[in-house]
Amino acid sequence: MDQPFTADRGQSLEEVQQRFERWREGRKRGTPIPAALWEDAVSLCVDHSLCKISSALHLDYNVLKRRFQSACPDHFPESVPPSDFIALDLRSSLPEFIMEMERAGGRMRIHVKGAPGFHPRELMETFWGRG
Repeated sequence: MDQPFTADRGQSLEEVQQRFERWREGRKRGTPIPAALWEDAVSLCVDHSLCKISSALHLDYNVLKRRFQSACPDHFPESVPPSDFIALDLRSSLPEFIMEMERAGGRMRIHVKGAPGFHPRELMETFWGRG
Protein backbone atom coordinates (compact mmCIF):
# COMPACT_ATOMS: atom_id res chain seq x y z
CA MET A 1 0.00 0.00 0.00
CA ASP A 2 1.89 3.00 -1.31
CA GLN A 3 -0.78 5.57 -0.47
CA PRO A 4 -2.10 6.22 3.04
CA PHE A 5 -5.18 4.22 3.93
CA THR A 6 -8.53 5.98 4.17
CA ALA A 7 -11.33 4.06 5.85
CA ASP A 8 -14.16 6.26 4.59
CA ARG A 9 -14.63 4.73 1.16
CA GLY A 10 -18.38 4.54 1.70
CA GLN A 11 -18.96 1.17 0.06
CA SER A 12 -21.32 -1.42 1.46
CA LEU A 13 -20.38 -5.02 2.08
CA GLU A 14 -22.60 -6.07 -0.83
CA GLU A 15 -20.87 -3.68 -3.23
CA VAL A 16 -17.42 -4.91 -2.27
CA GLN A 17 -18.65 -8.50 -2.45
CA GLN A 18 -19.80 -7.89 -6.04
CA ARG A 19 -16.44 -6.34 -6.96
CA PHE A 20 -14.64 -9.40 -5.57
CA GLU A 21 -16.97 -11.73 -7.49
CA ARG A 22 -16.41 -9.83 -10.78
CA TRP A 23 -12.64 -9.90 -10.22
CA ARG A 24 -12.66 -13.63 -9.43
CA GLU A 25 -14.68 -14.42 -12.56
CA GLY A 26 -12.16 -12.76 -14.86
CA ARG A 27 -8.84 -13.66 -13.23
CA LYS A 28 -6.40 -16.47 -13.76
CA ARG A 29 -6.05 -18.83 -10.81
CA GLY A 30 -3.22 -17.79 -8.49
CA THR A 31 -3.42 -14.10 -9.42
CA PRO A 32 -2.95 -11.95 -6.30
CA ILE A 33 -5.84 -9.81 -5.11
CA PRO A 34 -5.41 -6.22 -6.34
CA ALA A 35 -4.46 -3.60 -3.75
CA ALA A 36 -7.68 -1.65 -4.39
CA LEU A 37 -9.80 -4.70 -3.45
CA TRP A 38 -7.73 -5.26 -0.31
CA GLU A 39 -8.26 -1.62 0.64
CA ASP A 40 -12.01 -2.02 0.13
CA ALA A 41 -12.03 -5.13 2.33
CA VAL A 42 -9.97 -3.43 5.03
CA SER A 43 -12.21 -0.35 4.97
CA LEU A 44 -15.21 -2.57 5.76
CA CYS A 45 -13.46 -3.83 8.92
CA VAL A 46 -13.94 -0.45 10.55
CA ASP A 47 -17.70 -1.10 10.75
CA HIS A 48 -17.93 -4.91 10.58
CA SER A 49 -16.14 -7.78 12.29
CA LEU A 50 -13.10 -9.32 10.67
CA CYS A 51 -14.86 -12.68 10.75
CA LYS A 52 -17.87 -11.36 8.86
CA ILE A 53 -15.75 -9.68 6.20
CA SER A 54 -13.34 -12.57 5.69
CA SER A 55 -16.26 -14.99 5.40
CA ALA A 56 -18.33 -12.84 3.05
CA LEU A 57 -15.40 -12.04 0.76
CA HIS A 58 -13.76 -15.51 1.03
CA LEU A 59 -10.51 -14.07 2.38
CA ASP A 60 -7.99 -15.54 4.78
CA TYR A 61 -8.94 -14.16 8.21
CA ASN A 62 -5.33 -13.80 9.40
CA VAL A 63 -4.19 -12.00 6.25
CA LEU A 64 -7.13 -9.60 6.51
CA LYS A 65 -6.38 -9.04 10.19
CA ARG A 66 -2.71 -8.23 9.49
CA ARG A 67 -3.67 -5.79 6.75
CA PHE A 68 -6.27 -4.14 9.00
CA GLN A 69 -3.77 -3.88 11.87
CA SER A 70 -1.18 -2.21 9.66
CA ALA A 71 -3.74 0.14 8.08
CA CYS A 72 -5.61 1.02 11.29
CA PRO A 73 -3.29 0.52 14.28
CA ASP A 74 -5.61 2.65 16.47
CA HIS A 75 -8.16 -0.19 16.45
CA PHE A 76 -5.67 -2.53 18.12
CA PRO A 77 -4.42 -1.25 21.47
CA GLU A 78 -1.22 -2.81 22.76
CA SER A 79 -2.06 -6.01 24.54
CA VAL A 80 -1.77 -6.10 28.29
CA PRO A 81 -0.47 -9.34 29.78
CA PRO A 82 -3.00 -11.11 31.99
CA SER A 83 -2.59 -10.68 35.70
CA ASP A 84 -3.08 -13.22 38.47
CA PHE A 85 -3.97 -10.43 40.87
CA ILE A 86 -6.74 -7.87 40.65
CA ALA A 87 -7.12 -5.29 43.40
CA LEU A 88 -10.71 -4.55 44.42
CA ASP A 89 -12.01 -2.03 46.89
CA LEU A 90 -14.10 -4.31 49.10
CA ARG A 91 -14.77 -1.83 51.90
CA SER A 92 -18.27 -1.12 50.61
CA SER A 93 -20.91 -3.54 49.44
CA LEU A 94 -21.60 -3.84 45.73
CA PRO A 95 -25.12 -3.84 44.22
CA GLU A 96 -24.37 -6.85 41.99
CA PHE A 97 -21.33 -8.95 41.22
CA ILE A 98 -20.15 -12.37 40.13
CA MET A 99 -17.20 -13.83 41.95
CA GLU A 100 -15.25 -16.90 40.87
CA MET A 101 -12.51 -18.43 42.98
CA GLU A 102 -10.48 -21.56 42.45
CA ARG A 103 -7.92 -23.39 44.52
CA ALA A 104 -6.57 -26.90 44.68
CA GLY A 105 -9.51 -29.10 45.56
CA GLY A 106 -12.21 -26.48 45.18
CA ARG A 107 -13.92 -24.01 42.95
CA MET A 108 -16.64 -21.52 43.83
CA ARG A 109 -18.80 -19.21 41.69
CA ILE A 110 -21.25 -16.82 43.31
CA HIS A 111 -23.66 -14.35 41.72
CA VAL A 112 -24.83 -11.82 44.29
CA LYS A 113 -27.58 -9.38 43.39
CA GLY A 114 -29.13 -6.82 45.70
CA ALA A 115 -27.64 -7.98 49.00
CA PRO A 116 -26.89 -4.82 50.97
CA GLY A 117 -24.35 -5.33 53.69
CA PHE A 118 -22.80 -8.42 52.07
CA HIS A 119 -19.04 -8.05 51.95
CA PRO A 120 -17.23 -10.43 49.58
CA ARG A 121 -13.99 -10.05 51.54
CA GLU A 122 -15.29 -12.26 54.38
CA LEU A 123 -16.34 -14.95 51.93
CA MET A 124 -12.99 -14.82 50.14
CA GLU A 125 -11.03 -15.12 53.39
CA THR A 126 -13.12 -18.13 54.43
CA PHE A 127 -12.66 -19.81 51.05
CA TRP A 128 -8.90 -19.28 51.09
CA GLY A 129 -8.70 -20.51 54.67
CA ARG A 130 -7.64 -17.22 56.21
CA GLY A 131 -10.76 -16.47 58.20
